[in-house]
Amino acid sequence: MRRCCSFAMVLGALALLPAVLAQKYTAESGAPLPDSVPQATRELVTGEGVAVKSGDAVVMRFWMRTAPFEGDPASGFGVRFDNVPEGAFLGVLEFVGQGSDFREQSVPAGVYTLRFGLHPEDGNHMGVAASRDFGLLAPVGKDLEVTRNFDFDGIVELSADVGNPHPTVARIELPEGDQGPHLWENDYEHWVLDVPVADTVVGIVVDGHAEE
Repeated sequence: MRRCCSFAMVLGALALLPAVLAQKYTAESGAPLPDSVPQATRELVTGEGVAVKSGDAVVMRFWMRTAPFEGDPASGFGVRFDNVPEGAFLGVLEFVGQGSDFREQSVPAGVYTLRFGLHPEDGNHMGVAASRDFGLLAPVGKDLEVTRNFDFDGIVELSADVGNPHPTVARIELPEGDQGPHLWENDYEHWVLDVPVADTVVGIVVDGHAEE
């Protein structure tokens, strides 16, 4: 059964994949970590990542956290991933070429960290997504305290280094199953990559933007 967008990296509209790509994607395990990933970050993530491909071309790569989460999990209204601390480091991702986030903001080719966050409960974010769960991107060379769970202001500040006026965000979905990697299309025609993260499985929207 296909699920609708519920836990996805989100704050607005995210299509992690470049807009010019084909409609069908595949996932392939075994991607090596880039040399630019700092040693402290390498110690928290898998050494063999997942590549998302369009035809024969790799468009994104993911290396997710294997170390257990530390700290109190997120809680409150609209939180679906209540086993993940707010501000926790989730993993590393790479844009092979120019991409865009869930808000259709430009994301340059490069390597980024991904952190778990909750969008504010204010009028500016009403109707943005079915839940408050989302991920914020930051350049991997700027986000160096990966064992630390940042507060909201902290992850927003880190994400500002991507260069967009709004935090660069990814929509996080409830996974289709309990295993990953698994790539699937939800009822909103968003492509979602399910990946293990610490002791849970999360879905990351890799192609699709929020409807505004």
